[in-house]
Amino acid sequence: MGFNAVCRRRAFAVKAFFSVLSFAAFAFATCARAAGPQPPCDAATALEYPPPDSAPTFTIWQGNTLEQSNWQPPSCTGWPLTSRSKLLVTLTGSFHFDGAMDELLARVGDISALRNVQYWSTTRNKWRHLAYDASALEGPDSIVRRPDFSASDFKKGADLYYWEKSTSSGNAVYHLSVYESTPDRVAIASENVTPIRVFFVTLFKPNALQSVLFIQRLSPGLFGVYLIGRTDRGASVFADGREESYVNREVALYRQIAGIKTDLEPPAAR
Repeated sequence: MGFNAVCRRRAFAVKAFFSVLSFAAFAFATCARAAGPQPPCDAATALEYPPPDSAPTFTIWQGNTLEQSNWQPPSCTGWPLTSRSKLLVTLTGSFHFDGAMDELLARVGDISALRNVQYWSTTRNKWRHLAYDASALEGPDSIVRRPDFSASDFKKGADLYYWEKSTSSGNAVYHLSVYESTPDRVAIASENVTPIRVFFVTLFKPNALQSVLFIQRLSPGLFGVYLIGRTDRGASVFADGREESYVNREVALYRQIAGIKTDLEPPAAR
């Protein structure tokens, strides 16, 4: 393709076939409009959400595209300005929900439910569970388990930990940092504390797999979600070329928060 490491934007509901020429024009226009992701760092940030309860949209950036545009992580991500992203995926969605933010936080904190969350595996061409097992932790020690987190655990400034035995990348401990927590808006960052390995290969060094989740009340009974996730230069080359996998995992987490069946057809990417 004539555009190396282009930004690619897709809407899940779009099934039309693009010719090489039209796709290249679309990709060029998308990159021209956005030099890099701009998360909603505060409630006043204008963000275009897809219609409520429609499929969320996602955007993919390759690291060299971000470097060429001199993009730097916004301060609300908590990522160092000097850090370099290898791959970055954002998801934007909105949904109707008449409950309180605490109820959505309870879904985020239901770590053991990750065993029931499913995503579409593009390598195996079937639905798979995100985790064989998962548990909230008292701290960074994977042995010291605790019950799932409640909404009250997500206070601003809180540091939380959980353990996950993934169906694709083994055991890992993750750290959650609560940046914001109000009845109308939350921001929660996540990163791996321990290396993520498959057999004897380290796919991700500590802190190489990071994300920030923003949930915001847009109006009474309507919430918006923005999820930005990335791999940094601590990711192995063996983790390259899995854009669709990252997208499908983000969509699975979005569906879990929104109360949508996680293996609902069609998947985001095949």
